[in-house]
Amino acid sequence: MSRDAFIWDGYMTAGAALIDEAVRRPHDRHGLVYPILFNYRHGLETAMKWTIGLYGRLANVELDDLDHDLLRLWRKCWAIFETAPRPAEDDTLDVVERIVIDFHELDKTAMAFRYSTSKNRATISLPDTAIDLQNVQDIMEGVNNFFHGADGLLSDLLSAAPERY
Repeated sequence: MSRDAFIWDGYMTAGAALIDEAVRRPHDRHGLVYPILFNYRHGLETAMKWTIGLYGRLANVELDDLDHDLLRLWRKCWAIFETAPRPAEDDTLDVVERIVIDFHELDKTAMAFRYSTSKNRATISLPDTAIDLQNVQDIMEGVNNFFHGADGLLSDLLSAAPERY
């Protein structure tokens, strides 16, 4: 299981490192944006798969389809997170959900940041807008912190009442 954690952290760290490189070498920014977004998308996907794999029993969900559907994964994570206590006015889940939706809408099949065409050779369209990479880095650091914090909280829940699950 530790390999999964290394993969998750590795993709998140790679996204941040590539942004640091794009800042140092702005002429490489356009070529680096795709691997940056892919790394963060995959880091997000693996964080959700880690959460479902370890804590799915809290909400009677499991990691069944090994696809790249971020929304399906998020719905399962949401059910898990709902089992944990949190303040009534906490909107953290809504914020993380918006980020998951944004990545899903950009790249539903985990192909758009890796290839210019789909398997049937159709051009994969992406929005033609500027991307603030420093903002992406800050947001994804927050998302990564959220999943690490959730991992600790959910682990404590299971440790406190293992007989319930």
